[in-house]
Amino acid sequence: MDRHEYMTTGEFAAAKGVSKDTLFHYDDIGLFCPEKVSENGYRLYSIYQLETFDTIRMLRDLGMPLKEIRDILDNRSPECVMRVFAEREHQIDIQIEKLRSMKQWLSRRREKIASAEKTDFSEVTMQKFPERYYLYGHVTDGSEKSLYRKTSELIAEFKNSGMRSDYDVAYIQYEDNVAKANFTEYDNTILLMDERPLKGKYQTLPGGKYIVAYHVGHWINIGQAYWRLLQYKEENHLKTEKFYIERCVVDNFIAKKIDDYVNEVAVRIVDE
Repeated sequence: MDRHEYMTTGEFAAAKGVSKDTLFHYDDIGLFCPEKVSENGYRLYSIYQLETFDTIRMLRDLGMPLKEIRDILDNRSPECVMRVFAEREHQIDIQIEKLRSMKQWLSRRREKIASAEKTDFSEVTMQKFPERYYLYGHVTDGSEKSLYRKTSELIAEFKNSGMRSDYDVAYIQYEDNVAKANFTEYDNTILLMDERPLKGKYQTLPGGKYIVAYHVGHWINIGQAYWRLLQYKEENHLKTEKFYIERCVVDNFIAKKIDDYVNEVAVRIVDE
């Protein structure tokens, strides 16, 4: 035996920057075994096995399970490698798209939090909103339990459809209820999005100038924001749509208590 062609476990591990335990484990599962075992029980690896180990490490870096790598090595052929690589490339494309969407979601969520931190929630203002889109869920009894349940169903529908954009939980309140001061009666919950969904049933919220007021605290007292908004509307002689959008601006992402939640009440101006 030419000793220059073989390396001990320690030498091989040092050369490849791995632990001896890794080599022992690979040997135990039959993935990567030493070429020889000496009479005194020492594992000896051929220098020509360095290339094979590099292949294993490359496949491992691609996220392949050890069992799959072993199967590839046991059945190596151009056809086998091409098929496996094509499958892995497809999986990586899916992961890249998912990561890209996650990064976009985080960026937009940060923008919303930064905007909320700079907003004076005591003011009533006019703001310009772009066209937005929403998923709609009807609620029969309007109870808080039903609203939360329907919201959860919409979120599940959103995720199952493959949509990755950010959304806000919101509600549509109607002029009839506002006129009667029934500010906490709802028959719906919606998921409001800035991006048009690529699929699924959605509705469109028109863009334009909106009167905007905020309420800090439990939504049961949101009538306070409506009174301030209606007063602003009257003082400025503005005409508006027949429905209002209540959007959660500060929720449990950044607030521990519901008393610290912030809801935005907005209604589109139709005639300035």
